[in-house]
Amino acid sequence: MERLFIALLLLQIVLGAIDTIAHHELMEKLANRRSAALELKLHSARGFVYGFLFLVFAWVQPQGLWLAAVWALVLIEVGITLWDFVVEDATRLLPSTERVLHTILAVNGGAMFAVYALATMDDWSAPSALLAHSYGWQSWALTAAALGIGLSALRDGLAARANAAEPAPRALLAEHPQTGFLISGGTGFIGSALVEGLLAGGHRVTILSRDPRRAALQFGGRARCIADTAQLRDDEAIDVVVNLAGAPVVGPRWSPARKRALYSSRIDTTHALRAWCERSRNKPALWLQASAIGLYGAHARSGPELRDPAPIRGDFPSELCSAWERAAAPVSEQGVRLVTMRLGLVLHRSGGVLPMLSLAASLGAGATLGTGKQWFAWVHLDDVLGFVEQAVEHVGLRGPYNLVAPTGCSQGEFTRELARSQHRRAWLRMPAWPMRLALGEMATMLLDGPVVEPRRLLDQRYRFAHADLASALRAGRTPTLRSSYSGDGHPRDQHGTVASN
Repeated sequence: MERLFIALLLLQIVLGAIDTIAHHELMEKLANRRSAALELKLHSARGFVYGFLFLVFAWVQPQGLWLAAVWALVLIEVGITLWDFVVEDATRLLPSTERVLHTILAVNGGAMFAVYALATMDDWSAPSALLAHSYGWQSWALTAAALGIGLSALRDGLAARANAAEPAPRALLAEHPQTGFLISGGTGFIGSALVEGLLAGGHRVTILSRDPRRAALQFGGRARCIADTAQLRDDEAIDVVVNLAGAPVVGPRWSPARKRALYSSRIDTTHALRAWCERSRNKPALWLQASAIGLYGAHARSGPELRDPAPIRGDFPSELCSAWERAAAPVSEQGVRLVTMRLGLVLHRSGGVLPMLSLAASLGAGATLGTGKQWFAWVHLDDVLGFVEQAVEHVGLRGPYNLVAPTGCSQGEFTRELARSQHRRAWLRMPAWPMRLALGEMATMLLDGPVVEPRRLLDQRYRFAHADLASALRAGRTPTLRSSYSGDGHPRDQHGTVASN
């Protein structure tokens, strides 16, 4: 009976690890969600209880009142789990795989504790004592699991504290008259921050999403969420369209099927939005179109932003970005002001690639890729949101803009600065050939970055909130100024005063 209990316990540990890594870390990224602070606190508390119980089960046979204390901890764990279920359902829409795994965990957990109850029936009447007991290698396996769960619980607790301390989203366009926004990709990394800021600024937001239920839950029902542009009336009061929709390009290898999916997620959505714009009786004043610096091609050195550069044949990112921009271009013929954001790698502690890179750097695993001399064009999320504000407020902004920081760097320099921010050294080096072998065409994004500068923004004297990398990596720990642009060729500070240069 005891061996069966240990077997069920080890199965529970494996299933719990899969749930934590696959769902909480990779899919949901709870540690980066400000709204997940309470859920993370519950995960942390449950993890510490579990870790302690695993050590008890591994090495101790409690009797009498000590057995009652163990069962009290089990009941506390059950109570935390039930509370966690309520919080999860109230704050996010769980993936179907997570719901199935939670069901299996609940069934296995019930069986596990039922077997434990049967195995310890005689220990209730014995004198109160803690007897040493061992199951051999299984006890050591439980000890290792307890250590891993304890570290995970500590990490969740620290993440919960950091998320709870995260300031509320800055209200975007707070002094601007209430404006109607239609946003595709509003649940993504950039889109989520934009929606939160616009809602805080008192604006009307409609989100076009493949999963409107999930989107509605994510924003607490404060935004209108639709699955299809057919749900938009011809007389909708939409002032600004922000087209951010697109499946992440970093992921599975770029097989022909994957390339078609990346095209479809961008081009089909853009065509649908443009079709609505064409039939709308109240045309939006502004269309903000997302793109990327991959448009310029690997190893390229961009000059002034061309409105319609030719795609580079055989360079998938260039072809994809070019097709995406061309799909949106006809809206300008409808009298809509079109502004295209050619984005570099967007940095912020809440999402994107920075949390993963920061974790690697903090563990001393930050690596120089290839030679490390390839260009690393980045921009901070604060500056992306600031540019959106400027585009709405200043009608002089139109056409394409390279949205990258003015002080770019090489990949090796980025890695060293990130490691320095974590008080570590960047000593690892990853040769280029295994990356090209493993990632195929996708490796060009990491090894052959184009050299890009924000030429038009610099000419228009746009002031970045985070112009240098050290400032961008500190962001979130120190207050930041709003990106500024006067519209008359003069930057302004956060109070709107014309700033000297």
